[in-house]
Amino acid sequence: MTRNGIGFPIPFLCRRNALDCFLGALGVYALCMIGQEFYKVAGTLAAPLWPSSGLALALLLLGGWRLFPAITLGTIAATQSFGDNTIFSIAGSVANTLESLIGWFLMVRVFGFSNSMTRVRDLLVLMLAGAPWGTMISAILCTLGLVAAGAVKTSGIPLSSLLFWTGNVLGILVFTPLFIRVAQRWNEGTLFRTSPRDFLWTALLAITVTIGFSIKDTAHTGLIPLAYLSFPLLVWLSFEWRRDVALALALVTILMTAFTATGHGPLLRNDPMATYAEMTIFIIVYALSSLILMAASEETRELSAQTLDLRISGVRNEAELRLIRANLNPHFLFNSLNTIKSLIPEDPAKAQSAVVSLSDLLRTSLKLTKRERVPVREEFSVIQSYLDLQKIRYDQRLDCSIEVDPASLDCLVPPMIFHQLVENAVKHGVENSTAATPVRIRCILEGSSLLLSVENQGHLDLGHEAGLGLHSIREELAVLYGDQAAFSLRQVLHDSVIAEIRLPTTT
Repeated sequence: MTRNGIGFPIPFLCRRNALDCFLGALGVYALCMIGQEFYKVAGTLAAPLWPSSGLALALLLLGGWRLFPAITLGTIAATQSFGDNTIFSIAGSVANTLESLIGWFLMVRVFGFSNSMTRVRDLLVLMLAGAPWGTMISAILCTLGLVAAGAVKTSGIPLSSLLFWTGNVLGILVFTPLFIRVAQRWNEGTLFRTSPRDFLWTALLAITVTIGFSIKDTAHTGLIPLAYLSFPLLVWLSFEWRRDVALALALVTILMTAFTATGHGPLLRNDPMATYAEMTIFIIVYALSSLILMAASEETRELSAQTLDLRISGVRNEAELRLIRANLNPHFLFNSLNTIKSLIPEDPAKAQSAVVSLSDLLRTSLKLTKRERVPVREEFSVIQSYLDLQKIRYDQRLDCSIEVDPASLDCLVPPMIFHQLVENAVKHGVENSTAATPVRIRCILEGSSLLLSVENQGHLDLGHEAGLGLHSIREELAVLYGDQAAFSLRQVLHDSVIAEIRLPTTT
């Protein structure tokens, strides 16, 4: 019993598994038939690139051990279509099945391979555990099957085993990542989705390989560098496409092998075994380089994303703690509760309204800080609750005006960050004043930017900046927006301070 991509167990003896095995067997059979066309390159019964080995291992990595009958059935069907001896057909099917099961067991059960292929470790597990060991046993069994069928003499066992082994290893290195990536794109719904830019890069890659391999009669002509014309492009695509470079790697190796098998390209030598060796080197260089660079690029991206998440989490926690301290500190609650207490005998309705405002402020501020961004309308809900409380406390001393562009209400902003500007404007502009003190709050759209500004009466000094938490606000904006956001604090007209946050508009 194993599990599908959703997480539900799939019994080995069930209709779903039988269908999956049948479809897998068709795939193995088809790739065996393609691999047979490469036999003629070395003039032996082993191909330099055996695609079905890559599919067989990918089937088990994607579906679990329950799919091993697909490998057995597909191999038997293919060898019978080849007209192979029954003994070799049985030996080959058993060998290929064991090869995939051993590779799957080592990769998944022993070394914890991840199909996401976003770590260098996973590709090293494929190269050092999944590819070499099961294929070694398979190569020996296949060779012994040929010996039993009389197709290979005992003296040819070492060479035949080596050829089988290299062909299967290279098939795994090239085609296992390919089929894993194809399955991922199928699940994502992006299998047939490609941009014009990616299509052009694919066409350029195919043209480059064709230019290098389309010529004939190149044996020992010194033109071997032509074979590697596409290598710089594949290296670049390893960083640009990342996991999708598996498609490019398969394209290059299939074209190279097809050209060479038909007598084209600079890898040809007068001795078929020398040609086999040149092809093996070519595939190894391309496969190892592209896969390792791809994995390194993916892992770097993943680590960068994790680092960013940690920074966001740290900044958010700091902001949340700062807000909790601001809104729940004894001084704030003492003043608010004293204000409410004095209102109870004089104006019970107003006291009740103050309790509601205080409750809304505390509850909403705690809720909003759990989210990365909130609509402007929700941010202003908290600000309004805060101002309602302060208006009760300061009465005529707080002269607050609010200008909000209706088109900005659905724009997203970091939670409570604008509230901090308002809170500090009240603290530094109104708290120390005995006369009516204006506080002007604006939220407007300017082109593709959202401008949040608060102006209060006062003078800019180091104490003001420290109270505002300038560093924390800038750090939070830098983490969330990079250089697309800006924060400024400046003195205007000698008696006013303006704090501004400029953000890209997002909804």
